[in-house]
Amino acid sequence: MCAAMKQTVTLPTRFRSLDAWRGICAALVVLFHVPILHMAKDAPAFANLQLGVDFFFVLSGFVISHAYGDRLQATRDSRGFMEARFRRLWPLHVVVLAAFVLLELAKLAYGYVKPGFVVDAAPFPPGRSPIEIVTNLLFLQSFGLHPGLSWNSPAWSIAVEFWTSAVFLGILLWAPKARNGIFIALAVASAAILALVSPSSLFVSSDWGFVRCLLGFSVGCLVYDLRLRLPAPTLPLGLLEILTAMLAAAFVLLTPQGPAHLAAPLVFGVLIYVYSFEGGAASALLMTRVPQALGRWSFAIYMTHAFLFQLMRTAGSFADQKLGLHNVVMHNGDKLITIGSPTQAIVALVAVPAVVIAVGAFFHRFVEVPFSRKPAPSAAATPTPRLVPREGGVGGVTVRRA
Repeated sequence: MCAAMKQTVTLPTRFRSLDAWRGICAALVVLFHVPILHMAKDAPAFANLQLGVDFFFVLSGFVISHAYGDRLQATRDSRGFMEARFRRLWPLHVVVLAAFVLLELAKLAYGYVKPGFVVDAAPFPPGRSPIEIVTNLLFLQSFGLHPGLSWNSPAWSIAVEFWTSAVFLGILLWAPKARNGIFIALAVASAAILALVSPSSLFVSSDWGFVRCLLGFSVGCLVYDLRLRLPAPTLPLGLLEILTAMLAAAFVLLTPQGPAHLAAPLVFGVLIYVYSFEGGAASALLMTRVPQALGRWSFAIYMTHAFLFQLMRTAGSFADQKLGLHNVVMHNGDKLITIGSPTQAIVALVAVPAVVIAVGAFFHRFVEVPFSRKPAPSAAATPTPRLVPREGGVGGVTVRRA
C-alpha cells in the first residue's frame, strides 16, 4: 500500500496518437453515412463502421479522466467543468442545427413559389419538427422523447456525452474513493440493459443511447486508471500496436450484430491503452502531420457531415424531379443517390468524405475553436486566480504531466 501511495507516473499533456485515432474513426463514420448506393452498402462489416461512435465514448472517458480526474475535488470545480464541456460541444451543434433549420425554411419558401412541388420531402417532417429544435438545443433529443433521430442525427452522441460528463462529475465530487467500483458497476449494468432492450444490435441512439454512452465512457475511465497503475508492457510496443490495431480491425470487420458487439468498448479500451504509451512505429506515424490534422478536425467533421449529406439528398431529389434523372432511390428506408457504374460509385465514396473533411477543417477553425475558448475576464472583474498544478493525485497515484 505504501509503495502504491508513492507511485509517480509521467504522462503527456495530450495523447497525440489517440487524437489521430479519433480522426480515423470520425472518417469511418462519415464513410458509413455517405448517401451513395454502392456494392458494400449492405455488407455487415460496412454497418459495423458505426462502432466508431463507441470508440469515441471510450476515448472520451479516458481523456476526460486524464484532463480532469485530479482537478475535480470540490463543488466549486463543477461549474468550470460543465462550462468547459458545454463550450466544447454546444456552439458547433447550434450552428449546424441552424443550417438544418434554414434548409427547411428554404424548402418551405420554395413551396410557396412553386405550389405542389416538393423538394426531397415536405418541410419540417417528422424528425425535423419545431419541437425537436427545443430538445436538440437542450441536449435532450436522445432520451426517448422522439420516435427516432432528429435534425442533425449524429448529434445524439454529443448530447448523451454531455450528460454522461455530468455523471462523471457527480462521481468524482461525491464518491471519489469509490470511483472505480462505480465505473465497473455502470459498465456492467449498462451492458446488461443493452443486452435486454436491444439484443440484436448495439446501434441504439435516440432511445437507449445514454446507456450506450455510459458503457463506453465507464470503460474508458477504467482504462485510464489501469494506465496509471500498471507498468509499461514488457513486449515491444511496436508489436503491440500492430496486434491491437489488427484486433480492432478484425472485430469491426468480422463481428456480427448482436450481443458480441457489447465487447466493442473492451476491444477499443485495449487499443487505447496500448497507443497511450506512444512508443511504437504506428504511433509515430499517427503523430505525423496528416493524421494529426484529421484528429484535430474530427469533431467538426463528425458534426457537419450529416448536413452536407442532406444537401446532397435534397439536390439529388430536385434534379431527379426537374430533369428526370432517376438517380435517387430508397434503400432500406434511406434515400440514396445512384452514380453510374460500381467503379464510379466507389470513386465517389472516396471523394465525398474528402469534401467533408475540408468542410470540417473550415468549421473547426472558424466555429469550433473560437467558441470553445473561455472568454477573457473583463478589466473590472477581479477573480481569484486558480492554478492547476502540473502534478495531481488520482486514487493514490501522483500524475506528472510532461
